[in-house]
Amino acid sequence: MRDVKKFKYRNTASEILPSIDFEGYEIKALRHGSTNHILYCYPRLEDGEPCWGMDLETAKKGIMKAKKQSAKNIGD
Repeated sequence: MRDVKKFKYRNTASEILPSIDFEGYEIKALRHGSTNHILYCYPRLEDGEPCWGMDLETAKKGIMKAKKQSAKNIGD
């Protein structure tokens, strides 16, 4: 029999944390109520659409790529 990791449902509200300013872009942050993970809202690397993730470094890379794309589009 394999070990199954059980998830304990906390049933608490998510907490909005202070936003982070990076390169003139606001990275929204919140603490998820059930998992207690910190999530960051940033532009997705593939297409620049907003998405939520747990890695701040990925958020910063997404912002830098979105800035490059917008500068490239302005230059065209």
